[in-house]
Amino acid sequence: MNTIQKVQEIFAKKVKIDKLTPTVELRELGLDSLDLVELMMDIEEEFKIEFDNDEMVGFKTIHDVVKAIEAKVKK
Repeated sequence: MNTIQKVQEIFAKKVKIDKLTPTVELRELGLDSLDLVELMMDIEEEFKIEFDNDEMVGFKTIHDVVKAIEAKVKK
């Protein structure tokens, strides 16, 4: 499973939607700030990385999250 698939799976479990596209806007998923924090914690745990607050508030789409993960994993 690649990065985008893993991230989509994590989001899908939280929002109870089977098929999410990488370009879906996070604000359109009906998540509150606590939901987003929990999702980011799940993602950090899955990929063994950490995001700072500025990074997290900058994420607009699932694709943004994936790009950030891939940048951190490559380091």
